[in-house]
Amino acid sequence: MNKMMLISSVAVVTIIISLSYVLMSDNVDGVSPQSNILSISYVDTNKELQNDLQLLGIKMSSPLKLNGFSIDTYCTFFSDVLVQDSIEYCTSTELLNSKYQYLGNIQMVGSNAFPQYVIGVIQTDSSVSQLEDIKIVVNSMIKSIVCDCWEEKKPGSFESVALWIDAANSHHLENTSATSKSTINGLTEKSMLLEITTNENGYLWKFLITN
Repeated sequence: MNKMMLISSVAVVTIIISLSYVLMSDNVDGVSPQSNILSISYVDTNKELQNDLQLLGIKMSSPLKLNGFSIDTYCTFFSDVLVQDSIEYCTSTELLNSKYQYLGNIQMVGSNAFPQYVIGVIQTDSSVSQLEDIKIVVNSMIKSIVCDCWEEKKPGSFESVALWIDAANSHHLENTSATSKSTINGLTEKSMLLEITTNENGYLWKFLITN
């Protein structure tokens, strides 16, 4: 996962804003697309995330479901042709903060039966005023998709997800590169990649979970 880079752009689909991005990779850690599935379901995980985020003040829309020809238009995520061709289905949900302001999206992509990747994308302003919302979204994704075991295992010696986010934010603000990345392993067999990219609107945060 260290070689992965995410590039995002916003597209409007009827009343739902869906973020489409490209996942650039020289390889996918030697794992074939067919075997790289997550032990979750589209329906249950989207519902669990929606309920969890609702309790924490973030609105998550019902998922936009895409397959067939729509994959080529709205779910072109991978530069690797074999990996991209393995994508049969994807869902996209919109995130709004407590003031009903647009935050970003959570995408799930994979086979018709199971997701292979789950990606959260949030655009912040130049002052990163949405940092607390990022912490909520990333923490909810980890709890729902990876495990509710961060405080027990303390991966990377971070006591909490919030402290990991703070460290990544500080590192990026001090970094001279346009993009910085942080990976976390050790919770379960699933890998997590957090990427921050400076753009004209502030900072684009992308969080990816995969096996």
